[in-house]
Amino acid sequence: MFKKNSILMGLLISGALMVVGCNDKETSTTETTGNDGEKKNVIMVSGDTVSEMGGCVLASRFSAGDKIVFRMNALDTNKVQMEDAKLQVHLSTGEVLDMELDVHSPPDAKDPAKFWTAAYPVTEDTPTGTLEYYVTAVAADAKGEFRPFNVQPSLITIVDPAATGTVPEGAPAPAPEEAPVQ
Repeated sequence: MFKKNSILMGLLISGALMVVGCNDKETSTTETTGNDGEKKNVIMVSGDTVSEMGGCVLASRFSAGDKIVFRMNALDTNKVQMEDAKLQVHLSTGEVLDMELDVHSPPDAKDPAKFWTAAYPVTEDTPTGTLEYYVTAVAADAKGEFRPFNVQPSLITIVDPAATGTVPEGAPAPAPEEAPVQ
């Protein structure tokens, strides 16, 4: 019994020493190594899109009369918000939207959330189909980028108002569908 415990204890100590020995304490957690071996500062960018008409509920389908609201966060690798970062939304239309950092929480929230937002109005002239986008973040010598997953639920799609089930304010409601003739 003593021999089994001694072997187990020896393995645990050896494993702990290997973990401690492999730890590089001089490397900053806000840096990563690029392909060229140069240390680079990184901004982690994450976010989503919501419909202005639908409130703060995730959305990827929008129609004329609505606004696409881009909501993003930018953190260093220590998970600290980088309030000095400049974020921009780059649309496949060639347009670039500057994002603004502000508090976006209910007035009585104990811990108000701050994140970057930009709104893009969908007009009658906005082509239907997929609207591709990506978001860049820059702060001093740090950079980051966000791209949505390349799957249909994550991509922004501009659709006919009847397809979303919502009709912009002031627009006539779509005619109800007739029951099939039997």
